[in-house]
Amino acid sequence: MVAARELFLADGYRGTTVAVVAAAAGVSPDTIYVSLGGKRGLLERVFQQAREDPDDPAQRVQQRRREEIRQLADPHERLRRLIGLSCETLARISPVHAVIRGAADGDPVAAELLSDMLNRRLEVQSRNRRTYMGDGLRDGLSMDDAAERYSALLSPDLYNLLTVDRGWPADRYEAWVAELLDRDLLA
Repeated sequence: MVAARELFLADGYRGTTVAVVAAAAGVSPDTIYVSLGGKRGLLERVFQQAREDPDDPAQRVQQRRREEIRQLADPHERLRRLIGLSCETLARISPVHAVIRGAADGDPVAAELLSDMLNRRLEVQSRNRRTYMGDGLRDGLSMDDAAERYSALLSPDLYNLLTVDRGWPADRYEAWVAELLDRDLLA
């Protein structure tokens, strides 16, 4: 997956072929087709690994912190810390997401992958809002609305726009989102 990630980031979706990844990884193209189903499966696995790799020590620490956050009594503190974890994840996934986003306009396979990823992301955000914010949402705000707002402000696209294109430091982005969501979501 390391070779695939490096090639996708360097050459983009269109410029990265299964044959090139296979050669760089020292395997046959058939191995990639059989194990991952081809280019889409390869890119999806690269993205999944960036998002949640159980072999990554930093991600294991992040999972422990997520459990600690659940135990916090103050919904404002839970939200602030959860946003911090989300920003760490965004720093890992946004480069790969940018490859997928860039390919989606001209490639139906990439467009389908992007759509699937966005739908899964919203499902996860909805589940997380119930787990972490259920007792603290302001009156009149549904879980679905809270998840959509969280998902919009903590999207790879917005993260990339502000931290890469506009040059914001990651901590500035995190503080800005925390301020907005605390005011918008919580009582």
